[in-house]
Amino acid sequence: MAATGMLTALVALFKLDRDIHTLQTGLESVQREQRTQEARIAELTKALDAVESVTKKTQADQGVRELELKTRQQHIEKMRTSLNTTKTNKEYSAILVQISAEKAEVSTIEGGVLELMQQVETNQKQIEELRKQIEQEQGVLARIHAEHGEKVASLERQIEALKGRRVGLASAVPPDALRQYDRISQKYPGDALAPIEYDENDLDTVSCGSCYMGLNVEHLNALRGRDEVRRCNSCNRILYLAELMVEQPAAHH
Repeated sequence: MAATGMLTALVALFKLDRDIHTLQTGLESVQREQRTQEARIAELTKALDAVESVTKKTQADQGVRELELKTRQQHIEKMRTSLNTTKTNKEYSAILVQISAEKAEVSTIEGGVLELMQQVETNQKQIEELRKQIEQEQGVLARIHAEHGEKVASLERQIEALKGRRVGLASAVPPDALRQYDRISQKYPGDALAPIEYDENDLDTVSCGSCYMGLNVEHLNALRGRDEVRRCNSCNRILYLAELMVEQPAAHH
């Protein structure tokens, strides 16, 4: 087999990136429950803010209606007092008509105030219930933090340690090969390389070990004789000989 310095360096980097991806997947799984709980609390808080906002407006409307009610009642009292100073039946009757009309308005306003009071009472009950739910969900979030806090910290430490090692491994890969590898890694995180699968007794069935599409035997022959980047025609991953993975020590964390 030909010297495989570049491919060996790529495989070593690939192993490490695969380990990092596995740890990150585990970290995301642990954090997903936390994010879901935080989203639930945020949704309840948003609902609470909306109800509180509506309640404040309703209370303000109620205050305006009550002030109007008080003003009209005072007006009625003044008109009643003025009945004692009327000089003709016509004046007396006219004031009575005004009082009657004002009483009708007062009755309408009183009905509106009552509806607003009932709405405020309903909203306040909803606010109380939402606050209880938020408190309960915050308790659940606190338990999640307590249960997963150390696990998250451990995974984060391992990831950071591997990322520190990655700098050295990446520097051993030629720039052009590294650029290709990094582009493919963006599409296939932790899975940018694929082994060539084949049977020595049947080289017509050479295939990509990741997408399982058939490959021309030329890829196998080239990698056996040259240290170069060969890519799958279907998935575009960088191909390597499976024995490279066995020959090189795996990344530990």
